[in-house]
Amino acid sequence: RPGRFDHHAELGRPPLAQIQHMISRVLPGDTKLEELALEFAGQTPAEIDAQLRSARSTARRAGGSFDAAWVLAHLPAATPQTNARQRRIALHESGHAIAAPLLRAVPVSQMILATDGGQTVRGSAMHEGLLTEFEDEMTILLAGRAAERLTLGTISAGAGGDDGSDLQLATQLLLSCDRQAGLGIHGNSWLGKTDMSRLTQHNQDRLRVKLDKMERRALRLLEPHR
Repeated sequence: RPGRFDHHAELGRPPLAQIQHMISRVLPGDTKLEELALEFAGQTPAEIDAQLRSARSTARRAGGSFDAAWVLAHLPAATPQTNARQRRIALHESGHAIAAPLLRAVPVSQMILATDGGQTVRGSAMHEGLLTEFEDEMTILLAGRAAERLTLGTISAGAGGDDGSDLQLATQLLLSCDRQAGLGIHGNSWLGKTDMSRLTQHNQDRLRVKLDKMERRALRLLEPHR
């Protein structure tokens, strides 16, 4: 509501410069700070702090010298499965990041690759509330899934999940367009928010067909930039 609670600040995952600054406070003057920061990329400050504390304790018990080289040597080794998953996440996020400027959803200010998924921080395609802008935003949301299909030939569950996932946001956007914005099949009517558990089979089928269309559009958009 307007007033003292209308400003929201989100603390996302820190970029490399902030990670390196965090490490420098623990290991001042170390020559491998940049290399270690890259290893911690995509993690939260709490996760990074916990690993540094654990490494310090391990070094103390082993009688070793606690420095960036020690931490790097004792980080868990990446497995082929981990590398494959991170590559898929990176391709997925690249799909969002390429589609966004093509459909005027800029700036793309940050791309995050984390152990539990990825994130592309960008602007919105919604400028005037037009039907085409709703469709552009849905296309960008499904561009990550399309990028996986385009480059790897398969899709993962990365676009799904809880509130805030690509599929959830795209679904809610389409329902909002139809039921609340007066731009969909119900014309000049306001039907309120949808109870997903009471959605009719006809509406479920329409959602699927429409979002499939948006993913195919994203695929065509990304193809020249493969």
